[in-house]
Amino acid sequence: MADDQQRTALLVGAGVMAEGYLHAARTLGLRVGIVETPTRYAALADRFPCIVDFEPVDEAAAARDESWLAPAMTLAARLRPDAVWGFAEPHVLATAMVQHRLGLPGPGLDAATVSRNKALQRAEFARTGLPQPAHRHTRKLSEATDWALERLPVVVKPVSSQGSQGVERVATPDDWADTVARRDTEGPLLVEQYVEGQEYSVEALVHQGRVLFTNLTRKETTGPPYFVELLHEAGHGTDRPVLRKAADELCRGVVAALGMVTGIAHLEFRAVDGDEPVIMEVAVRTPGDHIMELVARAHGFDVFGACLRLALGEEPAVPDGHDPVRAAGSLFLSSPGTGTLAALDLSAWRALPEVARHDARLAPGARVRPAEDSGDRLAWAVLDCDTPDRLRSLARELVTGAVVDLTGDADPATGA
Repeated sequence: MADDQQRTALLVGAGVMAEGYLHAARTLGLRVGIVETPTRYAALADRFPCIVDFEPVDEAAAARDESWLAPAMTLAARLRPDAVWGFAEPHVLATAMVQHRLGLPGPGLDAATVSRNKALQRAEFARTGLPQPAHRHTRKLSEATDWALERLPVVVKPVSSQGSQGVERVATPDDWADTVARRDTEGPLLVEQYVEGQEYSVEALVHQGRVLFTNLTRKETTGPPYFVELLHEAGHGTDRPVLRKAADELCRGVVAALGMVTGIAHLEFRAVDGDEPVIMEVAVRTPGDHIMELVARAHGFDVFGACLRLALGEEPAVPDGHDPVRAAGSLFLSSPGTGTLAALDLSAWRALPEVARHDARLAPGARVRPAEDSGDRLAWAVLDCDTPDRLRSLARELVTGAVVDLTGDADPATGA
């Protein structure tokens, strides 16, 4: 196909877990322009010849939503793309605005805006009667003291964040007083009544308001007070039909409440009494922690290619998500203690064929602690197994097999 006949996709953000989109673009014969930091662009340009143009984002400002719109619009003016797709949280609003201005498929400005503000989510879900925790949006944490003390334990979280950053469970009046002392000047926060229950997420592909595909992911976390995610198990629920049906129904309700048009919905919830879902939050972007790769492995299809087809205005052929072909998971290693990372030996992981990919996240010399947010995790692995039972046993083997040596204020022998 000649260059002037090729379709072009603009990717707003192209982090490591977005590389599946670049592989899919090459398969689909798309030209790609990316909005990214110069460092990240340099890491991609030689590996992906489908990248034909680039617009830089300041490295120091890349975590801010407002940093992405101007370069995205600049690149869109040059490329006149047929599709625009965003990657992570800071890219959602800029992507939706470019899609809106160019008349291209996307979740919609209203869905993107609500997804980036947890207080707006709570308001919309309350308006539409969807199950969620009792909550209070407060300008200063101290202003919610009476409400919170009547409902302990509660969870305090920022209105806009990702990766468990700033999410904290508060269990006692003394804990509340400590949290207020630390966070009263932080700015607007959401305080929610704590919901006890297993954590899950639904990953859904949506085309013109209709849910085409759903995957149910089971999660294991560090537990209170920070709930950092350590294991994701995609393709869950084949033996839990009541939960699977409830999750699908909840997902459709959330998509409708957001007024979402086209794209990915990543809905996180807890299941109360086993099968009754209660919404934690929703995002309209690529889920983190390699979940997209897990979905592809569990269900045996190119989910990244399906997303690009959605962005192009097409309805991709997808499974329904209820009959996974594999058990796929992602494991994250938390430090056993606080100190300086002297050594991290993952050699035992390399010998296991069901470990599809793995890598360290932190290098020797880094200060480490038991995970309080996603950035604290030491290493990751993508697992591909025959059964869910084998997946969970393999995850335990990997945690046991990793050797973590700490120095400083931790005991190097025990990491404690």
